Amino acid sequence: MKYSKPELYKKLILNILRENKITIEVLLEKLNKLLYSDYSMNTIERRTLDRSLKGLREDGFKISPKNINGVFYYILDKNSNSEILTEEEQLTFPLLLGLLDTEKSMKAVEWMRVTLIDEFNFSRNDLKAHPYFVNVQPTLNNQEKLLILAGKIIDFMKKGNVIQFLYEKKGVIELKQVAPLQIRYYNNRYYMLGSSIDEISNKPSNLLHTFILDLFVENQVYKAVEETDEINAEEKHIYFDYDELFKMTNLEYLLDNSMGMWFDWEINILKTIRLKFTGWAISVVKNKKIHQSQKIIQDTPEFLIIEICVWDNHQTNNYFSRFWNNCERLN
Repeated sequence: MKYSKPELYKKLILNILRENKITIEVLLEKLNKLLYSDYSMNTIERRTLDRSLKGLREDGFKISPKNINGVFYYILDKNSNSEILTEEEQLTFPLLLGLLDTEKSMKAVEWMRVTLIDEFNFSRNDLKAHPYFVNVQPTLNNQEKLLILAGKIIDFMKKGNVIQFLYEKKGVIELKQVAPLQIRYYNNRYYMLGSSIDEISNKPSNLLHTFILDLFVENQVYKAVEETDEINAEEKHIYFDYDELFKMTNLEYLLDNSMGMWFDWEINILKTIRLKFTGWAISVVKNKKIHQSQKIIQDTPEFLIIEICVWDNHQTNNYFSRFWNNCERLN
């Protein structure tokens, strides 16, 4: 990774200060040694070092001289700037990269790995996960293409662009024009929530629809354009008010009370459901809530009773069935 000289100076100064307290003279000496030996660059003067320290302070790093037994040492406050992590926090990097192991062929994941090595002096062995940590989740087919597709859609959302795409469902391919509102990842599939566009008015219907990203033909999406009979007319993209449509579709309310992605346009029955878990299911439910509304009612070594407030529909009941006979609905 290439840096401008001022940025390189600041990067190296931080690396030196992270090691220990240091006098300004030793700091300058170590910095110049690194510049000459590692980068084949000319040494710098004290005034250049002072400018770099000033720049780091402006970036949020707390670097101050402290008098210790008559000697002034420069000390980096480890609580300054969110870029600095404790040693324990740094130990999470191999696990985080291990969780991304199913996407290790993606350029973005390798870029993160290389950045940690180049900018923060981690070695590849420091970041090695296997065989110490394994993510057993198999990678999705076309994972990188799906992530790129999701990224494009999110970019269109931020700009208020209506999108168009070919969508294949039950062997039938249709052209869709949609005002996109949200991407969700659920049960190893990416979903897009949005409102279909009226062909005449080019306005959203305000009804919420769900689309599955892996059903987008060739993982392609484009900006929607207004149709016109004029020859050689300039293309006009269709736009929508994201914030207004988000409220009009009631997306947050509909999805936050769902166990997954399913809701009804007209009739949704919100119910507080009480569940009793036994055996191995107890630790599963304690480790991770099955819904954000989950509350523990009774906790014993033999069973666990919880309550959740969700739409009472077939998807909710299907979710409970994954616990087999270790889950009993009490109401």
